[in-house]
Amino acid sequence: MKSQIFRTATAGLGSALFFLFGGASSAATVTVHVGPGSMMGSQENTDGYMDPVFVFSPAFVTIQQGDTVQWIWDANSHSTTSGSPGSPSGFWNSGVLDDGAIFTHVFPDTGTFSYYCSVHGSCCGMTGTVYVAASTPTPTPAQPLNISTRMEVRTDDQVLIGGFIIGGNDPKKVVLRAIGPSLGSFGIANPLADPILELHASDGSLITMNDNWKDTQQADIEASGFQPQNDLESAIISTLDPSNYTAVVIGKDGGTGVALVEGYDLDQAVDSQFDNISTRGFVESGTNVMIGGFILGGESGNASVVVRALGPSLAQFGISGPLADPTLELRDENGVLVQSNDNWKETQQTEIEATGLQPTNDMESTVFETLAPGAYTAVVAGKGDLAGVGLVEVYRLP
Repeated sequence: MKSQIFRTATAGLGSALFFLFGGASSAATVTVHVGPGSMMGSQENTDGYMDPVFVFSPAFVTIQQGDTVQWIWDANSHSTTSGSPGSPSGFWNSGVLDDGAIFTHVFPDTGTFSYYCSVHGSCCGMTGTVYVAASTPTPTPAQPLNISTRMEVRTDDQVLIGGFIIGGNDPKKVVLRAIGPSLGSFGIANPLADPILELHASDGSLITMNDNWKDTQQADIEASGFQPQNDLESAIISTLDPSNYTAVVIGKDGGTGVALVEGYDLDQAVDSQFDNISTRGFVESGTNVMIGGFILGGESGNASVVVRALGPSLAQFGISGPLADPTLELRDENGVLVQSNDNWKETQQTEIEATGLQPTNDMESTVFETLAPGAYTAVVAGKGDLAGVGLVEVYRLP
């Protein structure tokens, strides 16, 4: 594996969020930003300075054999060092570099490669992961690799409920996370102070739960590279048979606040994938709308997806206070609007009905899109700043 260090005077480079993909015919380069304080929403402290953000952005990337990762420094005194804090693997080490530096590394072999900042890995959880997949000469449809939703967690029916379906033939190894306190570092007001994560089977039975991620599975979680930054946050690693599952995020002792639920595919080589992802919770206005993220990757071909925002029809399932008129926006990794919809019959009615995924209420929203591998965000809001319980769903079509 080859590594190189560059230095540049250019500041404020745009972030290449989540994943970039290259086909088998040409190598690709994926960008990771190091300590991106200004881009990730650092907060001004009491002295009038910006507090640093000890993260790699994105912290997890998927590439193919022969591709290159380039790390761009947006802050001083960071490194990218292969291995885990205190245990370097020796594959690469940039050394401690400052704002404007660029370090590149070529990955000729498949595998999962964890890395960390030698200065802030142990103290601040500044770690990342590069997943190198085998080159595929024939494009095949991308599959969801990551799911996430950020919104306010309340109590009772208004907790954060993330559902997902694993389709295919083989068991799938996943890591689930409930993030709260560390969201404050990204400028999120009122983060959930102490999230609890529950994993439920399709019949509602509890498979496992976690309060603080170091309480159980600490070694496995750290080996995956997905350990949370805050000890009060939750994580679960589990190998699941193809079926329906639910991840529930609640606040300890009835606590409320903004939280993020995430699921990551840790084994893309097996014959199974995320077929459907969904999240139910309380939709407010402003920054407290429902924000659902998903990443398509693992393959080089485009994927057809249906994204739905449901509200009124939830009442028939006993959900109180459903969102009366949801609106839906689908945005790409740069925040650019791909498509939006208010009432699903207004646009694409024929295409949506052909999938069999049309909502049962005309006030609900749906978009049908064929998307390239990358990161996308579905934003659900109430028309006219309405509030209520909503459901966002993403289906990957065969």
